[in-house]
Amino acid sequence: MVESERLSFIRHNQKKLRVDKYSSLQGSLHVGTSKGLSKGKRAILTSTFVGSPCYMDQLYFDGMAICNHVGFPNLFITLTCNPNWTKIRRVLAPLNLKATDRPDIISRVFRLKYEHMLFDLTKNHLLGKVVAFMHTIEFQKRGLPHIQLLLFLHPDNQYPSSDEIDHIISAEIPSHEDDPELYTLVQNHMVHGPCGILQSHSPCMKEGKCSRFYPKIFLPNTLLDLNGYLVYRRRNDGRTILKNSVIVDNRYLVPYNAKLLRKYQAHINIE
Repeated sequence: MVESERLSFIRHNQKKLRVDKYSSLQGSLHVGTSKGLSKGKRAILTSTFVGSPCYMDQLYFDGMAICNHVGFPNLFITLTCNPNWTKIRRVLAPLNLKATDRPDIISRVFRLKYEHMLFDLTKNHLLGKVVAFMHTIEFQKRGLPHIQLLLFLHPDNQYPSSDEIDHIISAEIPSHEDDPELYTLVQNHMVHGPCGILQSHSPCMKEGKCSRFYPKIFLPNTLLDLNGYLVYRRRNDGRTILKNSVIVDNRYLVPYNAKLLRKYQAHINIE
């Protein structure tokens, strides 16, 4: 309804928005061979309308200006909404509703969780001092929102060595005896698939291969591959975890941060 009202305002206020100054429209008026019926009555969407080409261009230019000023981003974090969060279940469970029945509740709680996480990262410096950030919110086909966040860290907190990276990013199964809480969280949120020969019908399978390149390889230390991408430490320590009735090892784990996972209890991928 809000979007419809915005479109109606733009459509009926084209003169106030000075859309006659657009060069493409002026050019079309001077082409005598074009048929007028093929043009129709065009309404130009301004940069204030979310999702319009001008809006997307403006965000792109802003993002490139940030990169030009502070450099390349250092951390890429993806937070996916967990429909089993307590605040969501407290509303849905008594009414016997699913998460898809109340997208308004899902979106509100997810926004609150993200703002809290962003405060921890930018103000409390959970992963280091942040000098800039940018994000985008997307909705999956089943309706759950997820956010993709880029963090630009201060030069003193950019984790230049593999040992420092291992302090904030883990791709290994924690000890069930030493930390059963973290073990359960990893089991519920941070296991990919399973796919490949374990489950060939997994949604990530394309032409007989995993589109996310799982399972990964065992590796004793974190290192850079030939293309400059990090390959995280996945030791063959014998630890396993049960996911969808399939036993998997470290090769199927999505990289995570223990502090973020423990606090927000959702799928939080960090690269």
